[in-house]
Amino acid sequence: MDRLTSSKAMYERSKKVLAGPSTFGKSPDQFAAGITPYALEKGKGAYVWDMDGNKYLDTMMSLGCVMLGYCEPHVEEAIKKQLEKGVSFSLAHSLEIEVAEMLCERYPCAEMVRFGKNGNDATSAAVRLARYHTGRDHVLFCGYHGWQDWYISQTSMSGGIPAPVKDFSHRFKYNDLEDLDRLFKEFKDKVACVIMEPVSRIQPKEGYLKDVQEMTRKNGAVLIFDEVVTGFRFSRGGYQAYSGTVPDLACLSKAMTNGMPLSAVIGKKEIMKKFPEIFFSLTTAGETLSLAAAKAVMEVIDKDKVPDKIRHYGQIFLDGMAKLIEKHALKDAVSVEGFPCRSVILFKEVNAVPAMDTHTYWIQELAKKGVLTAGYHIISHAHRDEEITLLLKNADAVFGLIKQGLSDGSLSAKLQCPTAKQGARSL
Repeated sequence: MDRLTSSKAMYERSKKVLAGPSTFGKSPDQFAAGITPYALEKGKGAYVWDMDGNKYLDTMMSLGCVMLGYCEPHVEEAIKKQLEKGVSFSLAHSLEIEVAEMLCERYPCAEMVRFGKNGNDATSAAVRLARYHTGRDHVLFCGYHGWQDWYISQTSMSGGIPAPVKDFSHRFKYNDLEDLDRLFKEFKDKVACVIMEPVSRIQPKEGYLKDVQEMTRKNGAVLIFDEVVTGFRFSRGGYQAYSGTVPDLACLSKAMTNGMPLSAVIGKKEIMKKFPEIFFSLTTAGETLSLAAAKAVMEVIDKDKVPDKIRHYGQIFLDGMAKLIEKHALKDAVSVEGFPCRSVILFKEVNAVPAMDTHTYWIQELAKKGVLTAGYHIISHAHRDEEITLLLKNADAVFGLIKQGLSDGSLSAKLQCPTAKQGARSL
């Protein structure tokens, strides 16, 4: 009997009415389609269940939104209590001020706050604000920043964007100060801002972020940290508090609410006070269920020292993966990059087996063993000894299969699904 009968039926229904998934990262072509379920029904802690009742240990946690674990009691209770009082109102709600005060207390750059609903809102607003503040047009960027025109115009998915838009956006290489300096010289006195993920897969070189900060300010531009991914994970004050490098503005979302839709631009009052002079207006930016969730999340972070615990268990996972790669003699084929809170497994072509075939096989075999993955691991507060042990046990088994399939070149033939596509960060 097919273990995914209901899930596959739902996928067929979806194709008739949905013009694609809600977000790039949830598309079936990112997984082992037909082996990984199409849809999930519920979650608890670090586990999720699909529509057919199959249970999975989740390594993605809603693409990083669920930092505390599914249905975390304190957050759920806060949402329920606020629901009894109302969701959205005709005027501001006190929770907007309370949550803003909590962010200002935690994040070094935060002197004022403006709320949105997702990371794209925040990065778009921060860039617009920087352009208005400086009176300049050009944007220098590094990393992944959402779907807005200024960023996507410089990627392989630039359809629907007027060609001239990309003339104002310029990508620089991470950890390469000379590359950034080159752009500042090329567009002298025209750069509005540098927007970057302060860290992604690799460590910044010693002094790199401080040098970026100094170079940006020396050139009269605004430094924006996109902390949509890093916020709350490295420390209660994000990567800026963890690293000691303070930007002018920062963008937050994802882990801030354990799954509810909310984002924020935070930053220096000198710049933030100009928000009323640009048009950034969302009817539901002050929606109270998400704000109640954000308040509860920050309370749990402080009470349980969540970033420290995630770092602890995430490091156990990374150390375990390193030992398994060595055990199976896969160093020439497999590597793991990133940090305890978020890491990604990378494959190389071996014996004419394409890297993406091995990537897909990894996802396929783990799904069959009850582990939901897309090739990356976002450790949550709900991943403890039992979950890390289970992850490593299953990784051990799949590495053995990969070793065999790469050694004799048979791995591609063992795929039971189409080869997965690379994710949004490879655009």
